[in-house]
Amino acid sequence: MEGQRGFSLVEILVASAIAFILGWQLLALAHATVFGAAHLDQRLRARSAAEQLEERLESDAASAWSIFVPDNDVTGANNGDGHELDFVTENASHHSFWWAYDYDAATQRVTKYAYAPGNPPVAGDAYDGLTAFEARAHPITDLAKPSNAAYDLLFAGADVTAVEVPYGWNPAAAGGNRLVRVRLAASGVNRVALLASATAPSHFTIVVDYTPAPAPPSP
Repeated sequence: MEGQRGFSLVEILVASAIAFILGWQLLALAHATVFGAAHLDQRLRARSAAEQLEERLESDAASAWSIFVPDNDVTGANNGDGHELDFVTENASHHSFWWAYDYDAATQRVTKYAYAPGNPPVAGDAYDGLTAFEARAHPITDLAKPSNAAYDLLFAGADVTAVEVPYGWNPAAAGGNRLVRVRLAASGVNRVALLASATAPSHFTIVVDYTPAPAPPSP
């Protein structure tokens, strides 16, 4: 019987190198697949959070007496960059309710806070994965200005009148037909919402000065 020839050192090294390269490629492919799936999941979550937040803002605007961008946020920090948007409304018993949406760029999170002026805020719902959140107040006249970020072609050349309604809360929380332009951004998402309070007057609004009903005629 003829003897069997073994593998030479060169052949073993070449085979090992090929096996290493194939293993490295398979590992890289598996890593890329896992990373891609995680990135897609993160992107979908961020998109969902942005959409939910936009819907929530529009829903809150429908019941708010005033939508405003305060000078300072609920923690007392300067709000010059518009990272917080506030709402206030009042019930039939003249009890006011205040709430805010505050954005933290470091955590990419928008947190909803319930508060009352002078009292600590209470954190509520949170929306994660947002890369930008900015709120800017605009007089309604900005709708007709092509150079303004709030410009709407529908109102080009329109003669609109700014109306302010002081409720006595504070100057920032006045009502009227002011608008707030909110920009939200997340991975693959860039949305702009233009919000107006539920009590914003228009050309079709009739303000009635109610007086006590007249006394019934004497018999």
